[in-house]
Amino acid sequence: MGRATRLISFGLVIPLLLFVPLQLLPGPTFGHTLGPSCQTPEKTEGRCVHFGVCRFVLRQYAMYKEHMPPAIMRFLQRSRCRPKREGYHLCCELKDVIPANANSKLK
Repeated sequence: MGRATRLISFGLVIPLLLFVPLQLLPGPTFGHTLGPSCQTPEKTEGRCVHFGVCRFVLRQYAMYKEHMPPAIMRFLQRSRCRPKREGYHLCCELKDVIPANANSKLK
């Protein structure tokens, strides 16, 4: 099975926007407001935020780029906390939510 087939079989969990350089990503990286409380797939407290303000997602992208392991893709899919039409929001652990006044996406 080729890489493209594997990606399709996992339902393209991460929008194609994740595969562009991080500095080109749109989204509320500065001045964002925290979304509602939520529970991560690991049953820890989190906040529903745009994927661009979650350190966990940014670290995974920095490490794997378009070769994201299937287990991480499934975790991100289970983390979704808003309908697709509202953008890619996921339940991010509180420790991984980037504060609105942060100077860098990766800390």
